Amino acid sequence: MSREWYRFFFNLFNLTGAGDNWTSLQDVQVGPPGSLDDQFAAAQQLAGVLGAPDSSAQESQIAVLQSQVQGLSLMPPLTPQAPNPVFGAFYSTVNQPDGSTTTAYPLVYDTIQIERNVELQDRTATFTATLGPASTTMTVTAISAGPIYPGMVIAGTGVTAGTYIVSQTTGTDGSTGNYVVSTSQTVGSTTITGTCKSKIVARAAGTYNVQFSIQFVNTDASIHDTDVWLRKNGTNVAGTNSQFSVPNRHGGIDGHLIGALNLFVELAPNDYVELMWATTNSATTVQYIGPQTGPVRPATPSVIVTISLASVPSV
Repeated sequence: MSREWYRFFFNLFNLTGAGDNWTSLQDVQVGPPGSLDDQFAAAQQLAGVLGAPDSSAQESQIAVLQSQVQGLSLMPPLTPQAPNPVFGAFYSTVNQPDGSTTTAYPLVYDTIQIERNVELQDRTATFTATLGPASTTMTVTAISAGPIYPGMVIAGTGVTAGTYIVSQTTGTDGSTGNYVVSTSQTVGSTTITGTCKSKIVARAAGTYNVQFSIQFVNTDASIHDTDVWLRKNGTNVAGTNSQFSVPNRHGGIDGHLIGALNLFVELAPNDYVELMWATTNSATTVQYIGPQTGPVRPATPSVIVTISLASVPSV
């Protein structure tokens, strides 16, 4: 039933005594009048049903009824609501190797496909360190911004491009101490920055659906397990780990597996999530595969992740 008809019948019900007075079928079949003359006639008819005690009271009731009937044609103005989507899609076009089987690494992304009220951000650290001499050891003597995170790509004067942090061997996690890096080199004490684009930041509160697809490759003759789980604001989220057994190399072809899953997580504004991974053997890595032919097909990202707002908090 439309709003106008509901108001008409509700007014009719009240004006006829809210069920206390007898009303005929003919009375209730009178619809909302069109012209003012029709409205006035309908008002007089309803006032007669009420049996108004005198003409002044009747005129007053008629005036009220006319005002109410005219109000039936009034509707709130249509106010279009601008959409406020909350979702994002990101992927990676780089290989993501494992450096240490005892270290967890964040999955990183270098391509923003869609970004709507969620944001891809870097983890960053700035510190003073030396590398070498002629080794993969990095000694961090001071930190100006951090913490240092495994998997960070480092840059600084004299640092070999593409060098990343494999693991920490001494000191408190992410602080001063000795680290292993991916490339052997010699660099004197210098300021170094470390970055990894792993943080997916929420701009609205609610329950989010995080979905991922990871292209694993195994170059070894044995099957190896890998684990993937969710971190929220730097802390592991309970009950989110999944283990994938990546097939061994066979018939001269590397073993491949897509690890895919979706997870739900509650986030407040500016909370962030990261996907973490670890493997039992460094022959298993996260692989990017470029475009192929025969038939022609697009590239295979090493990681694809999407995030969308599933529901907002109750008010």
